[in-house]
Amino acid sequence: MSFIKRKISLSTLFILLAITFTSFTAEAQQLSSHKRGTVLEQLEQNSRNNIVDQVINYAYRFRGTPYRYGSSSPKGFDCSGFTSYVFKRFGIDLDRSSRGQITDGVRVKKNDLQPGDLVFFQGRSGRGGVGHVGIVTKVNEDNTFHFIHSACSSGVTESKNTEAYYSRRYVGACRVL
Repeated sequence: MSFIKRKISLSTLFILLAITFTSFTAEAQQLSSHKRGTVLEQLEQNSRNNIVDQVINYAYRFRGTPYRYGSSSPKGFDCSGFTSYVFKRFGIDLDRSSRGQITDGVRVKKNDLQPGDLVFFQGRSGRGGVGHVGIVTKVNEDNTFHFIHSACSSGVTESKNTEAYYSRRYVGACRVL
């Protein structure tokens, strides 16, 4: 008789543990979804962050490479040649022109920028159209950002959107990752 009671007690215990674990897991999942998204969303974000880090680190390799109009080679880049070269390394084919690249991804508001996004600026003519592109490397809490690009004056370099030249010429951004 005591053997049967133990058996029932053990099976009841296992059922209670299973119910408790299931309840705990559901609560943890709900809490997780409130804080940082579901576990699956967090994994997807971590995967994106890993790719973004790789893209930015690869882009940094070319700092100091001279500017060459119409070129997309490590011997020299223009702005869209640089961005298309960097992203091609990761299997993403961008339009060859900065005007075309702004439509290659999903448009992003300035306040929603993330590292890896493409940012676009007016060209030197100042007529309002896209004439320059770079890759966001860092976003600050105040929504200012740094970006790497190939500039006529300095080749591949990192700049800030708060610099006078770029702050007046910002056009928009898109996300291709």
